[in-house]
Amino acid sequence: MITVTVEATDRRIDFRMSPRDLINIGIFGALYLVTVGVFNALEFINPGFTLVSVLIGIVAGGVPFMLFLTRVRHAGMVTVLAVIVSGFMLLIGSPPVTIVVAVVAALAAEALLWAGRYRSRRFSVLAYAVFSTWFVGMFLPMFYARADFLTSPYMKEMGAEYVQQLDALLSPVVLIAFDLSTLVVGFLGGLLGLRLLDKHFRKAGLV
Repeated sequence: MITVTVEATDRRIDFRMSPRDLINIGIFGALYLVTVGVFNALEFINPGFTLVSVLIGIVAGGVPFMLFLTRVRHAGMVTVLAVIVSGFMLLIGSPPVTIVVAVVAALAAEALLWAGRYRSRRFSVLAYAVFSTWFVGMFLPMFYARADFLTSPYMKEMGAEYVQQLDALLSPVVLIAFDLSTLVVGFLGGLLGLRLLDKHFRKAGLV
């Protein structure tokens, strides 16, 4: 076990990982991926469902993520979860920048959780909203490497007609609106998860 503790006024940033922590990360990482993936699969119906399916998945993903937060008591767990989730997405075709965005979003979420001393419902909801912005990374190359993104192996599997329609749909304005909406929808997903899991939060001592 590796321990790194940094004193910060009257609070600590503690990165200790117990076997139980790692098990929880694995379990809830899988639950989160399955929940989000079920809705993201709607993109196969039509290009028009691509962004909508992601936003719906963010809302639904708030349930397993918020339940995960009832097990989080120190720094590092959300970031490890982000690496696992974005790493899996990379394996199935997402661009590498997704991992970078996911880690940055997770670190920002960690800061919010720490600010709430891992006991604040309000900061937990805000943390999920910020964490959800990792989805921005999935489409970020459309701004600077559009041709490469549309000709990637994953896109080729979708078919030429699908790619053509997606190219027409995902204009810079639409993508910017999507990027901003991940934060808003993530907030709604956090509220949904908090409402559905209120008993778990009370048992975990979150107020």
